Amino acid sequence: MPHRIATLAFGDEIRAYAFTAPPAEDGAVVEPAARYPAAETAREHAAAPDLSRAAYHTREELVCVDRGGAVLWQRSLEVEGADGPLLTGSGACAFSADGTTLWVYRRGPLVPMRRGLSAETDRLLDRNPHMRQGTDRLLALGAADGAVLAEADLKSSGHGAELRPHPDGKHVLAGVAEGQDGGRTFRARLNGDTLDLHEYDALFSFLRDLSPNGRVFSLSDEEGSVEFRSFPDGELIRELDVGAFGYDEEEFETLFVGTYLADFVDDDTAVVSVHGERVVREGDGELSEDFHENHLVRVGDGRVLGRLPPTSRTGTGLAPLGDGTWLDHTAPGEVRRYRR
Repeated sequence: MPHRIATLAFGDEIRAYAFTAPPAEDGAVVEPAARYPAAETAREHAAAPDLSRAAYHTREELVCVDRGGAVLWQRSLEVEGADGPLLTGSGACAFSADGTTLWVYRRGPLVPMRRGLSAETDRLLDRNPHMRQGTDRLLALGAADGAVLAEADLKSSGHGAELRPHPDGKHVLAGVAEGQDGGRTFRARLNGDTLDLHEYDALFSFLRDLSPNGRVFSLSDEEGSVEFRSFPDGELIRELDVGAFGYDEEEFETLFVGTYLADFVDDDTAVVSVHGERVVREGDGELSEDFHENHLVRVGDGRVLGRLPPTSRTGTGLAPLGDGTWLDHTAPGEVRRYRR
């Protein structure tokens, strides 16, 4: 079974890339393991571990199709009886490791905050009676028929989310992005007809990835650092800021770590992006130009192993697969696979 299945949307088709062997040639063009005809409006998407089906979001629905494009089931994403503004963005979906469950993040509108939730929220309402709260939800659906197995109110108001199913087939990490400054990270487990939900309260960061063995997850923040934390307790293993990558910060107007990538190439190695604006002196003045480089980092000791090869060094759309390789799609419809 492949470490990770990557799905990419090209027009009205979702393509799934899955590998069980190393690439014969570094940087070779690769073909998808499965294709799924889909609506032109397909947004976030995922393929089942056995590649028999794929699920994707449209603006209004979650749709599950087989490899011929036949709709197996679909479910409305509209929130009944809720009246309030909905932030821009999209939902998210991901299949469990055993393929029986489809995890779904559904965005909800901002609604007036009600009294009685806690003494703290009541005090906030005393100062601002027009406060609103989020109604995003995490759902566990039966992958076969789309039936709701369990769901939980995240009380978040996100633009989107990252879902990282755990290889144990039971847990999922959900990272909800709440604006440009940070987000909220949750751990959930399906327990009968309920979800055991835990929020990592101290982490107002963006969830990036979960290691292939499920022992470490990565986050980044807008302060310019990336963190690696142990699963499930969330204890800090390693934190890297801009200084770890050897840049002269005087040459840059801004630098951020992990905003595009902090994803696992294998159990103990991650690709971490550094991007920002470089100051360029021209004549008597200064200009700024966009800057982006990808580095390999050894998670266990935090050692920066170096920049990726030139073919992948500046790519913003890399998809690490957890088996020591990653995908890149720079040309329209063309996907290449690279290795360490």
